[in-house]
Amino acid sequence: MEQQPHDSWAQYYDFVYQKTYGEFYDRFNELTLQTIQKILPYKGSILDFGAGTGRLSIPLTQLGYHVTAVEKSTNMAAILSQNAALVNINLDVFVGDISEYNNGKSDLALALFTVLSYTCSPKELQRIIENIKNHLNPNGLFFFDLPNTVFFRNISLLNKREPNFNRNVTLTPLPDNVYEYHEICSGMDHIREFSYVDTFNIRHWKMEEVTEILSNHGFIDTGLRFDQFASTGSDYRLYKLQ
Repeated sequence: MEQQPHDSWAQYYDFVYQKTYGEFYDRFNELTLQTIQKILPYKGSILDFGAGTGRLSIPLTQLGYHVTAVEKSTNMAAILSQNAALVNINLDVFVGDISEYNNGKSDLALALFTVLSYTCSPKELQRIIENIKNHLNPNGLFFFDLPNTVFFRNISLLNKREPNFNRNVTLTPLPDNVYEYHEICSGMDHIREFSYVDTFNIRHWKMEEVTEILSNHGFIDTGLRFDQFASTGSDYRLYKLQ
């Protein structure tokens, strides 16, 4: 498999986000978990697409949900499995793209923390939505976010410069609302010096583009709006499979 976003810094991913956002990152993760618990109050099954290093998959499993983590980056998936092992959790991990997932169904599918933006092609997004549909139980739910214009105009908010840590992120516009994401970071984590470079494309999807595809695949908008995430630069929506 070709190199995926975050492959080059999977082992530093958690540290970098903690350094970038500090306590806000912890509060944001806790708020996300609380919101998911309200969406799915019974301890059902969850598909966590774009699971990363397990920031949601691991605590959701600890809360009693049956979670399958889906992560395309083999390096990120490896760190996820290590993190789960550290807290004695047996977590089902599927390494592959969302459109490739072919295991069990769930009550709730998640694509959070700008996961859908890594898909730049309308055809691929349709394949992803169709596969999510095929792996939801009747009346299953899909909870996702899309970064809005504020995110793309203020990407410098990801930048951080302080002693022993320097992160710089830029976006370069390409055709069809696609951007080249370029990140350079170096510093000292808890035990060693590190540095990495990461470059990949993301897309600024308009909410109406995504919701049209969802509607064409049998999803309906629950009408719920999640103002608690207004400061994150992303719009959150919850759709239900008819």
